[in-house]
Amino acid sequence: MIFKKQPHLFILKGCGIFYFLIFFLAGCSQGLSVKETRILMDTFCEISCYSPDRDKAVRAVGEAFKEMQRIEKVFSKFDENSEVSKINKIAGLENIKVSGEAFRLTERSIYYSRISDGAFDVTVAPLMEIWGFVRKHKSMPDKDDIENALKSVGYKNIELDSKKLSIRFLNKDTKIDFGGIAKGYAVDRAKDVLVSNGIKNGLVNLGGNIFALGNAPGKKNWKIGVQDPRKKGKLLYSFELTDRAISTSGNYERFFEIGGKRYSHIINPLTGEPCQGIISVTVALDSAEGADALSTAIFVMGEKKRPYFGKIYQRHKDSDT
Repeated sequence: MIFKKQPHLFILKGCGIFYFLIFFLAGCSQGLSVKETRILMDTFCEISCYSPDRDKAVRAVGEAFKEMQRIEKVFSKFDENSEVSKINKIAGLENIKVSGEAFRLTERSIYYSRISDGAFDVTVAPLMEIWGFVRKHKSMPDKDDIENALKSVGYKNIELDSKKLSIRFLNKDTKIDFGGIAKGYAVDRAKDVLVSNGIKNGLVNLGGNIFALGNAPGKKNWKIGVQDPRKKGKLLYSFELTDRAISTSGNYERFFEIGGKRYSHIINPLTGEPCQGIISVTVALDSAEGADALSTAIFVMGEKKRPYFGKIYQRHKDSDT
């Protein structure tokens, strides 16, 4: 099973766009040996770790960043030489042999697509291309273009061969986009690097995808708070985490405007339209990868399908994946 503990879910809904911040509550950063921030995957990334051996901590943080940079090169849709770009060029025409890493993340992406009934869908790329063009040229897309793109969207269009480690798309126009899961995956891998270097306590934060390793210095856990976007300094919710992850999906920072109206950067793969109604979703699970994918899925589903969220978790419990 992927997740062993009951997930935490926090949803903020409203019709406006508000500034939203996840931050570490007072005391979490005291005594940390190393803290470094870089830009990765088009967002900020901060790795903090606490160790009596500062040299070991410096080395661990450096190797963790190196691993995340490697992952970005594999799964970036903006790099024409990345593995995902090569898959998108070939898989619609014929089988393409891929790395074990790309195969496994594609396989797990299909899993998250299946348990969310397509609310998370790694084949959303054709729609992302349309709305990326819209953001650039500030004009709404033609409905026919969206309808045509929707024909190529759907995780069932992906055919995997585990023996040959190959991928093929059943629709020639299908493409994959790991934007809804790659950050969480990178966070998990960075955490693994810290652990392999003997680090027992630390935080990895990639654009709101966070893994809390061990405990904060002098504490029983890490406390991570969600700030009320309407009342500066006031908390809406706080998480107490030990060896767990949280991920936030929202429209509070990344959005675009057309005709004075704001649209979310998260596209619903079932309708082809930007998501509306919820400002943000924060999910806490045992893996950052899972939290990343499911926060995206729940954001897409919206408040009206809130009773369905528990069923998603039950599907995790019942799965041998």
